[in-house]
Amino acid sequence: MPMSEPIKYLTEENYAPYWLQPDVTEKTIKSVQSKKDYLIDLGRKISGHERFYMVGSGGSYSVQFPLRYIAEKYTKIPVLNFSSLDFLERKPIAVDEKAAGVFISQSGKTAEVLEAMRWFKGQGGATVGLTQKTESLINDEVDHPYGWDAPGVTFGKLASMYYIFGSICREKGYVIGDEMIATIDNLLDKLLPMIQLAKKRAKKQGLAMKEQTEMFVLGGGINYGLTYQFAVCTLMEMCWVHATHINYSEFGHGSIEVFTPGSAALFLRGAVEYPVSEKILEWAKGNGVECIEFGGLANDPSNLETPFTLFIELEWFSYYLSLAKNRDMNAWRYYHLYKF
Repeated sequence: MPMSEPIKYLTEENYAPYWLQPDVTEKTIKSVQSKKDYLIDLGRKISGHERFYMVGSGGSYSVQFPLRYIAEKYTKIPVLNFSSLDFLERKPIAVDEKAAGVFISQSGKTAEVLEAMRWFKGQGGATVGLTQKTESLINDEVDHPYGWDAPGVTFGKLASMYYIFGSICREKGYVIGDEMIATIDNLLDKLLPMIQLAKKRAKKQGLAMKEQTEMFVLGGGINYGLTYQFAVCTLMEMCWVHATHINYSEFGHGSIEVFTPGSAALFLRGAVEYPVSEKILEWAKGNGVECIEFGGLANDPSNLETPFTLFIELEWFSYYLSLAKNRDMNAWRYYHLYKF
């Protein structure tokens, strides 16, 4: 019987995903900041539209949630978010010349995003492309092409959208628009001091969760998109951990029955907390659930900043979890191999 290949053990010396390479956060935010004038002008150009749509898949879907939350909490602007295939199934009847759509794809060639954009454009709506590189298939066809041209993916998308939608909100007379723009202008002052703190704490957290094969991720408000992203795109897709994303507001329906002794739960703490979040955390700890709280490392973050500050904490946790499990997050079994 042939011998199996020797196991490659991952260490901090031989394994570091590209998104955790030195200066990726700084380079990405600075690249977006360098494109501020273009993004502000882009927001101004499409601000005359009445309805705004965001379309993307996976991580490009998750980053839409904060923008919808901000629009609904602070403005009367209709801002709708969609997963690409769901958008194509619905083909919303309200899409017309009074609508503008932002079509998000890291690669710039996601087939369902491209199809959705073409349909949207065919209905008379204005189209914006948001891709990692300025030159992309999507940007070849949209009315307003944009690429953040930097290595970081989530921050490239989300920071760019803060500028675009901040400009839209400002043009429509909402002060939250100026706050969104200022958030990105000053973001590095908040993020850079966190990185070493997050890295140090995550070593202990990742090792503590080494044997866990299932995890719950809880969040809400402006951070619900990150709750979804971390459960689906990071823990399941990259760490091969069975993960469930839970909105604090729906914890009592189903989730409470499986928060049993020995299970693991990750709590995302924001600047604006759900009234029930403390009670859920207290109940989970009292019932023997292994809990980790995220959100305590940034210096007094605003509500608008927490999708970024929490992300720093979570990406380092996932790295040290992958080390503890000897799981290379750059390798997939099926992703990109099976075409839907």
